[in-house]
Amino acid sequence: MQLVPELSKKIINEVQRVISEDVIVINPSGTIIASTDEMRVDSFHEGAVIVMETKKKLYITEEKAKKLIGVKPGINLPIFFEHDVIGVIGITGIPSNVEPFAEIIRRMTELIIREAAYMEKKEWEQRGLEAFFYEWIYTNSMDQAFIDRGHILGVNITIPYLCLLLQVDQELSPEEYKKIQTKLSTWFDSNFASYKNDFLLRWGHGRFILFKDTRHSKSSKLIKQELEALRLDFITNYQISISIGGGKSIESVQKSYQEAGKALKVAQKRNRVVCYDDLLLDIVLEEVTEETREVFLDRVISSIRNDAELLITLKTLFSNNHSLKKTADGLHIHINTLHYRLKQIKDLTGINPKCAEGITMFYLALSFLDEDKHMKIK
Repeated sequence: MQLVPELSKKIINEVQRVISEDVIVINPSGTIIASTDEMRVDSFHEGAVIVMETKKKLYITEEKAKKLIGVKPGINLPIFFEHDVIGVIGITGIPSNVEPFAEIIRRMTELIIREAAYMEKKEWEQRGLEAFFYEWIYTNSMDQAFIDRGHILGVNITIPYLCLLLQVDQELSPEEYKKIQTKLSTWFDSNFASYKNDFLLRWGHGRFILFKDTRHSKSSKLIKQELEALRLDFITNYQISISIGGGKSIESVQKSYQEAGKALKVAQKRNRVVCYDDLLLDIVLEEVTEETREVFLDRVISSIRNDAELLITLKTLFSNNHSLKKTADGLHIHINTLHYRLKQIKDLTGINPKCAEGITMFYLALSFLDEDKHMKIK
């Protein structure tokens, strides 16, 4: 572990909460890398060199300060990390006055450094897992070296994994994103930490992925309930929308990931947790290319695509299971007006919205139209 300026400034800020005296942090070469007095940064401190050599606290009196280079009266303390001295922290002032704070300051400093080292280790582990699972999803072959790397990271590739994708549906500042990540990690630790083969990883901008070991007893229904509770919690307490899509297959992590991606697209439209098991017509719709969608829309509803009244009439008709009475009531119009609008749709498009073929074509067209609008919004 090395003392870097960013970490040293954090130490200075934390120590200042305890004492008001000037504080400096010095690296092993004797250079001040952080200070409450900016003018001292990058200057040489001879007292710190002595502390590094002796590994002991150094009291600097007025007389001693005159003999040593770059020092002021006070106390210099060695900073230990895993039994090695990695730097020095200095407190300016009359030694007898600052002495009561000395050991507290050292312990606080070393605690901050241990915490930073732990977080750095966790970050490297996280990055290693992200790279491993990314390679696993997109590779076609797994050699022994890949399997061994998985074992080092604590990943057994023989485990039947289920993939779930979580997508933050709005732009976030770096601070907001960090809060979201912390919140998700806390949620994961409380719900899945006891299952050592589950992993929650970052997966691109605003996206996270949960790899779920399907061998333990927690049911898919319970997992879905926990995810829905998480989604609602974000909306209620953070005013942040998160879409969640889950795969189905467990025989292939690649296939489960693809399924989760399709479910996520539908989840972003429905504003709820969607698993691949929930999809019926959506499975077909997701396979249709954007070019094919546009051709279909052009042939079916090009003549009424910009007629909001007729499109709303069709949507209301479908949402009421083709009941003319309920549709008229829902639109607050006379049933004769509804018949007139349906005739307009037939005349303009050449497709009868009352027959089975027409119902199918208009339903698909409206589904594609909704998807098209969603893509433009995103």
